[in-house]
Amino acid sequence: VAERGAGPVGFRQKGGPFWTKFPGSTSGQSRASVEIAGKGHTHYQWSDEERTRRACEWLREKSTFSERPFAAVIGYVLPHCPFVAPKELFDYYYDKTEIPEIEDNQPATITRYRKMRGILEPPLPPERIRVARAAYYGLCEYIDSLIGKVLDTLDETGLSKDTVVIYTSDHGEQAGEHGCWWKSNYYEGSAGVPMIMRWPGVIEPGTVSRNVCNLMDLGPSLAEIAGTSFPYEVDGHSLLRIMTEGDDPDWVDETTSELADFRGGYFPSRMIRSGPWKLWVYGDDENLPPALFNLDDDPNEKNDLAFDPQYDDIRTMLLEKVYAGWDPKEVITKSKLQWNYFDLLAKWGKSVEPDAPYAMVYPSDEYESDVELL
Repeated sequence: VAERGAGPVGFRQKGGPFWTKFPGSTSGQSRASVEIAGKGHTHYQWSDEERTRRACEWLREKSTFSERPFAAVIGYVLPHCPFVAPKELFDYYYDKTEIPEIEDNQPATITRYRKMRGILEPPLPPERIRVARAAYYGLCEYIDSLIGKVLDTLDETGLSKDTVVIYTSDHGEQAGEHGCWWKSNYYEGSAGVPMIMRWPGVIEPGTVSRNVCNLMDLGPSLAEIAGTSFPYEVDGHSLLRIMTEGDDPDWVDETTSELADFRGGYFPSRMIRSGPWKLWVYGDDENLPPALFNLDDDPNEKNDLAFDPQYDDIRTMLLEKVYAGWDPKEVITKSKLQWNYFDLLAKWGKSVEPDAPYAMVYPSDEYESDVELL
């Protein structure tokens, strides 16, 4: 399936301009992406429609010319900001959208997060929050409809009977919860991603598992589904038993998540989730304290227990685990090296301008002509 970014780093975008009605900052982690929102059609929507069309076309062809097993990936953008949704969906959600309450006492790392992104002071006006959230909900339903077209195509072609479908993402969207937006911290709205699977005749519809897992578990899972395994050691573990039985008594209910991007101002940080417990810590010169939550008792993460003496043992145990094999200074050094590689490739791409045959050719600005910023 053709992709917007299906080309070398630094290659020229094909077709019309990417944004025509709003600045590029509305697609990033900045205050502008909440303040500039509304309804209409954007090139993000166009690109996901195009991905869906080409994927369905490929599946129809696949069903007629080959019985060989296949693996296909559709890389959607939505429901990513800019928060601009089709008019009918925006209008549907606008009156149903609530403004989240923000707890008074937040971890120091979250206060810094909001300050760095310009959403702490002054506070975002309630109407800006309502508009952005309504558009976000509309985009969620919109992408659901596109995925539905793919599932319908699998059903129509007969491929669904022996095809495993997995829907997941790289991060969540906080949409104003805790006064936060976007990604890049460890609240559930950001670090918790969807993982929905369909496997007719194997996974019982409606099955739900509360096991703690990680995106790294997908590789071993797909390998075992295919009847093979990796010839080398990997960090993930197969979810097949959980998928088929709903539980795995041998499952280690623990995982970690990390973030480091010194250019974006994201200090090296790490989170551990162990059963109901979640702890995160940032490794930087400010030495901000860790945060600790019990998700069974406090699923909305409103009560930071890091300073509660009755949980000293749990905090100490989780800190030892989260720092095992993790050195923030080493992370910064390696991140800088990776960015140097990226810069070198970008310069090469801009200089050579190699062909990118699978890159999408964006339409003219007429596609975004109905955008109405509110």
